[in-house]
Amino acid sequence: MVKRIIAGILGTFAVFGSVLPLGYAFEIFKDFKNPDVSFWSNVLGVLFMCSIALVGLWVGIRFLRFSSSGQCQTSNSWMKPIVLGIGLFFPGFLFSLPVTILWVRLTWPGDDGKIELALEVGVFVGLAAAAIGTILLVRKRFLKHTS
Repeated sequence: MVKRIIAGILGTFAVFGSVLPLGYAFEIFKDFKNPDVSFWSNVLGVLFMCSIALVGLWVGIRFLRFSSSGQCQTSNSWMKPIVLGIGLFFPGFLFSLPVTILWVRLTWPGDDGKIELALEVGVFVGLAAAAIGTILLVRKRFLKHTS
């Protein structure tokens, strides 16, 4: 019963939390009319924020489904490893951020403008974690089903 309550709370947070990146995606989408903003950076920003919203919504719905029924529903969908791989962006970003901030502060002491460099490095580490995780999860799924 405790697992179902925790899953319900986490699922509710995930569903409502997925609305925030979707709102940012709509704000980025408004920049398509602005000639001063690059087209491809807008496309990447919208895709990035929509993928974050999709993963949050998917995880939230799965948690809420578990909390309402009490049964874990397994599926053989090819979408599951892709969404989980995209979801690996967050741990990659969050765990690399303190290290990159420390690296920037030690390399350029007193220059607070370089914190943006730490954020950029953290984003690239998160993207690398998502890409590698997605490839490994999809490969594992297809190797398991072909054997």
